[in-house]
Amino acid sequence: MLVICYGIPKSGSTLAFKMVLEVLRNAGYEQPHIVNERIRAGGIAVTPGSLQGNFLKSTTKDSINELIEAIGPSRMIAVKTHARLTNDLFPWLEELQRKRTLQVVASYRDPRDICLSAMDAGEKSRAKSVRKAFSSIDRLETAARKVTRRVADFRQWAALQGTLRLYYETVAFRPDEAISAIETVLGIKCDHEHVKRSVFEDANLFKNKAKSQRHLEDMDDLRRKELTQFFRKFIRRACEKDDQEWYDKHRRKILKKIEA
Repeated sequence: MLVICYGIPKSGSTLAFKMVLEVLRNAGYEQPHIVNERIRAGGIAVTPGSLQGNFLKSTTKDSINELIEAIGPSRMIAVKTHARLTNDLFPWLEELQRKRTLQVVASYRDPRDICLSAMDAGEKSRAKSVRKAFSSIDRLETAARKVTRRVADFRQWAALQGTLRLYYETVAFRPDEAISAIETVLGIKCDHEHVKRSVFEDANLFKNKAKSQRHLEDMDDLRRKELTQFFRKFIRRACEKDDQEWYDKHRRKILKKIEA
């Protein structure tokens, strides 16, 4: 089984991916390096087999089929991606999930916190004089424009029937709930305590501010009010309610477009 871990950049996606990896490893499924379309990260070559390995830059039928074939029916291997999911692949991926040859895990976070994290990344990039994806983010307004496109991508992945949605607040602060959800969707069992030690022992995965709902402390009242209004639908339907009907509505819209 191929396990695709989609995540919005700067949303704790690496933490969620690490948790999926460790659940699989602890359950007896090795995670060898099989694909890395991010040849270099931050100007530094990525070591095969490292956490940055198994990264899927784009999702196509060919790339997914190649991975499924390489993995085979007896293994479960996770890959991480930030790629968009196009409408034409939607029903095909749903069929793969029904056949249990694919499992999608989509991680997300409160967009107000993603904006703050993106601001942190932008500041670090500029301080190092490194031209990276976040170096242009120097204002919350800029971050919000970029994040709004990403939350739409998340909804697309999350609307697939069978996708497991992992909220950052659950993964980071209620990890047993997240681990249990991963176990259930993959049909495996693991040692929770061992997985938690493995996930959180790397402080770099849990750095930035390591705060729950950090916008409550790290954002002034005016900016918080503006971003709350800007992202009001996503905050209410995804973060506060985890509203299945919101995803189902999007799914019906996609399938109707395809049928037209």
